[in-house]
Amino acid sequence: MLTVLDVVDIVLVATLLYQGYQLMADSRTLNLVRGLLVFGLALYAAQWFGLTTLYAILERVAAIGLFALIVIFQPELRAVLERVGRPRQTEDAPQTLAINEITRAIEWLAERKVGALVALERQTPLGDYAGSGVKLDAEVSSGLLETIFARNTPLHDGGVIVQHGRVRAAGCLFPLQSDSSGVQRLYGTRHRAALGLSDLTDAIIIVVSEERGSIRVAETGVLSADLTVLELRDRLRSSAQANPQRRIRRALFGLTRQKLQETRVKEVSNVN
Repeated sequence: MLTVLDVVDIVLVATLLYQGYQLMADSRTLNLVRGLLVFGLALYAAQWFGLTTLYAILERVAAIGLFALIVIFQPELRAVLERVGRPRQTEDAPQTLAINEITRAIEWLAERKVGALVALERQTPLGDYAGSGVKLDAEVSSGLLETIFARNTPLHDGGVIVQHGRVRAAGCLFPLQSDSSGVQRLYGTRHRAALGLSDLTDAIIIVVSEERGSIRVAETGVLSADLTVLELRDRLRSSAQANPQRRIRRALFGLTRQKLQETRVKEVSNVN
């Protein structure tokens, strides 16, 4: 007889399997799992039919292959574990005050077909990638970003990391999305770097094409269609306002400020 605990157990297992599939989808990790399943079936079949030589070979390959897979697929394993431990909130979404400056710079760069790569940090820290570039720790401004990505400058080809409304570093190296995903035939290095970083983190990465002057956004391993400046600004603003906790704090701050104003009015009235 099916009990409530059995139902809970089935739901939890189904959820775990689904989340595991979501973590592995659209990456070569899924192909790895398929390959392991085929290898396991071959090993089981060799044992079942009594193919002793084949079974002995596969058994030894399995023992060695386990350690080899850990080394080969270390980036994928790291990405999966990072996604599992990633906070669900978007507390460190792009700061609203910096959005106008960023979009103004992106518009200027796109009009002149100057390539650009800007990563906006959210929950996942980008300190490791910032360490590969030149530390700036400067307030975000359109003039600064335009200068960084100007042609024939030392920092032109790298990426910029924006954290808490400040340009933390420039000239940063981002990981490229793997060739097995097929993006090498479709996009250049700048777009592959944006996709690679968005695969491993929850950052929002803005890309300006040097060939077409188009504006795109990479997020969670997916590259958007071409965006206008207004669409880019709306997308960044939506990201900044996505966290319910932030909206609650803003509302509480507004109520507190209103109470203070009412108190001051009462005090002035009493004095008069």
